[in-house]
Amino acid sequence: MAWAAVMNGGHAAEENPVKVGVGHVGWEPHLMWHCSGEEDLGDFKETEPELRISLMLSAREPLCFPKYAYGGKQVLELIDSSGRKLAPVTFDLEQLFQRQEQGVTYANVAGTLKEAPGPDISWLRLRGELTMPLARFQQSPVYELAFQSGAQMDILLHNDSAEEEAGNGDIVVGEDGSVGKLSLGECGIFEKEGKKMARVEIVLEIESHFDLTDFQILNDRNGVLESTCLSRIASGEGFSFSPFCYVKSLLELEAPEDLRKLRIRLLYKVRQKAVTVPVDIKFGMRGEIREEPEKGKGALLR
Repeated sequence: MAWAAVMNGGHAAEENPVKVGVGHVGWEPHLMWHCSGEEDLGDFKETEPELRISLMLSAREPLCFPKYAYGGKQVLELIDSSGRKLAPVTFDLEQLFQRQEQGVTYANVAGTLKEAPGPDISWLRLRGELTMPLARFQQSPVYELAFQSGAQMDILLHNDSAEEEAGNGDIVVGEDGSVGKLSLGECGIFEKEGKKMARVEIVLEIESHFDLTDFQILNDRNGVLESTCLSRIASGEGFSFSPFCYVKSLLELEAPEDLRKLRIRLLYKVRQKAVTVPVDIKFGMRGEIREEPEKGKGALLR
């Protein structure tokens, strides 16, 4: 059975910096590691299909979500169309699988129904509250390094310590700056399809938890140059438990006219105060329904 969201109810949710809706609901098997004995190396086996609900959370820039939410297990109430309460659904808000698209960050969290709905049920309703951590995109100053292997400089990345509103009255969490070192590893110029190209390895070492999003290379007019990340090695990113962050990225780009210096800017996330997100979603088979209060009825969107 394939289910679809039919209502994302509640005006409170519309005023919240985090929007929530059902991304996907369906019967899905799980892959679990199975080993029959000491001499059996084991392999992944599919379990019996379970009814899983995927919630789609979204936040508009400059707000976003940290890579590691550390939100733990959170429970929402589940009611069917007969009014019967089913077993609650538990969602795991530890690591958030997310993407950015047109200024909006989307994150998925999934839960499994412990109790399948009956065959005569037309819809299910998910209700309750989720506590969601937030982050805010931030840019570093532009740093200049000589375009040569071993070039380095000490940096201080200031987090936004000023208290400001973050949507619905939630306060930004001010933190001390992060001290670290920015350096270049492999550097080189080469020809590719008739174009002069540059390849550079950028290394960041920070003495604290750090959630680096991207390295940007800029021209002398502060325009961002298009680059391709060939490889990335990272540890201690995304507010992990490590007190030290190390990121090494190998980038390839069309070489600017003047490459005596490389102009680098860091995009990163600063953690904000968590917000409470009210959830009241009805989902079934027919598509999404948005309420029209002035008419006193819903409108079916196919």
